[in-house]
Amino acid sequence: MFKNQFDICCGIEEVGDTHGTNTILMRTKTLLLAAALTAVGIATSMAQVYSVNAVGYVRTSLKPGFNMISNPLNAASNKISDLFKNVDGGIPAEGMTIYKYVNGNYLPAVSFFDDGTFDGTDFTLAPGEGAFVLNQGPTAKTITFVGEVPQGTALTTALRVGFNMVSSQVPQAGAIDTVLGYKASDLDSAYQFDAGTQNYLSTKTAFADDASVPNSPVTWDPAAPVIGVGEAFWLLKATAGTWTRSFSVNP
Repeated sequence: MFKNQFDICCGIEEVGDTHGTNTILMRTKTLLLAAALTAVGIATSMAQVYSVNAVGYVRTSLKPGFNMISNPLNAASNKISDLFKNVDGGIPAEGMTIYKYVNGNYLPAVSFFDDGTFDGTDFTLAPGEGAFVLNQGPTAKTITFVGEVPQGTALTTALRVGFNMVSSQVPQAGAIDTVLGYKASDLDSAYQFDAGTQNYLSTKTAFADDASVPNSPVTWDPAAPVIGVGEAFWLLKATAGTWTRSFSVNP
């Protein structure tokens, strides 16, 4: 019965019409770019101190049912067993289960028990990756991610032909092309999951103005996907590629 529920809720063919929102809060200990702060919706004082590292936290709501989330910060340990110690400040709910899709297949799921132990292989969830989290309880839970903001001139996520479960490596919210720096290829398609309705949003597909011309301008139809902080999504690729961008918290 549970396997059937997972196949129905998480099959990438489903399409929905509305989009829920995550509850997200991030607070930094060092100066962040004003644009990044605005995108995440933070109100914070900014000290005139410059640092190589920016450390903060992001809170993401886990609604009852399936949630498609990411880890937006680079933690001391990105293992599931360590990240999920921070669910409502303690132990994950009984039966909370995490599914990660890699190279065309799901890894063996990790399921937690009410004493904090778990069943399954303790895989990692790093910035740029994504996972389904099943909250089997009747109420929403909150997971708090703590760590450093990824920075550098080559923050790269490899993209295979077919479906990729991905997220932004940088904790920013916005359009995938103009804000998050993804350069789409012809026939790329994005699928976002709405935890509120337990369904997918309408598919968004990129089309090259002239597919026969290299680097031809690409337009998303009906519009470029807008991705939230802590949100993962499916990216369907007709050709392999990368999602590469540069980011620094210092001007």
